[in-house]
Amino acid sequence: MRPQIVTILTFVLLALSNSAMFAQKSGANPPPPPQRTPVELPLDNGILLLVIAGIVYGVYAIVMKNKARNILD
Repeated sequence: MRPQIVTILTFVLLALSNSAMFAQKSGANPPPPPQRTPVELPLDNGILLLVIAGIVYGVYAIVMKNKARNILD
């Protein structure tokens, strides 16, 4: 019974996806041209905060590694 259900579902999915491909018309309006304005991204204090967070995490990881090593010794 299960292989028959799988076969039927596969056939139905393939039939539906095939008909959906023909739904678009070739005479439709083309998309608008992309805007040529340059995108500017600010480089403010976000980088400084990211570096500080990385340093804090690095110190935390080193401290925890040393604690685990001292417990095992």
